[in-house]
Amino acid sequence: MDDRVPPKTQRWRDFAIAGSVLLCFVISSCQLIQPDWLTPLILVPTWCWLIVGLMLAVCGYRRNHRLRFIAVLALWGLFIALFVEEAYSLVRRRSWPTAEWQAAREHGRGIRVVSLNCEMGQSRSVEEVARWNPDIVLLQESPSSEQLEHLSRALFGADGAFLHGGDVSILANGPIQSKFSNRASHFVHAELELSSGLMVDVMSVRLAPPVSRLDFWMPDFWVDHRDGRIKHRDQILDIVQHVRAVPASSHLIVGGDFNSPPYDDSLAPLQRRLFDTFRKAGRGWGVKALL
Repeated sequence: MDDRVPPKTQRWRDFAIAGSVLLCFVISSCQLIQPDWLTPLILVPTWCWLIVGLMLAVCGYRRNHRLRFIAVLALWGLFIALFVEEAYSLVRRRSWPTAEWQAAREHGRGIRVVSLNCEMGQSRSVEEVARWNPDIVLLQESPSSEQLEHLSRALFGADGAFLHGGDVSILANGPIQSKFSNRASHFVHAELELSSGLMVDVMSVRLAPPVSRLDFWMPDFWVDHRDGRIKHRDQILDIVQHVRAVPASSHLIVGGDFNSPPYDDSLAPLQRRLFDTFRKAGRGWGVKALL
């Protein structure tokens, strides 16, 4: 019984339970309000906060306060339902490819898109996508033009084409018409005509990487993260201008390395026209692609 536990231990357990509830409230508020000055808390994957919160709850368990413990678990259960994307993607067991997608592909309407960060332009990493038989490949930290030419031929043969935008590139199984390409920019935009005859507007994106520092006790740490998120918003608005120029009747794909969590509201302007494919049907630990 808890009566046999020293009062000091009981107090520490109460503090642990209170800390779990407070953490859930703080992180939930951050996800809902999305304040720029708390960007570091938003960037941490939500499942990490879930683990910390559950550990605190377990540490605060008291046998004669079971209902309190159950209530805290229910609170974190609601947190999972609202904010932990992986709770859905990791449990999806729908077989792939589906019969519906295969039928669409046979009629030239099913497109396979692969997005890959090449890690400082390592072209050998792109060769891994060949086994997926993609129609379109979106690259970030892209290899050079010379390497891309070789890769497009290796992936698509004589029909292969590419658009190199410096840090980002597009490979496709069909002709590519450039709509925007700037080596200093964070995205590249092209219109593709796939071998099936389908016309698609495609953008490969790599937003500014997050701040690589962990000295959270320094004011500059929080300032740098805030400024980085503001930069993300500006970069997204640049992309949105091109999205608006694409006719509503046209097929549009925006994908790549967004360097942001899935529920980041900096992505909201894109979702007025597009939907998150991973949130809709993704499995495992996915990447962001918008259609």
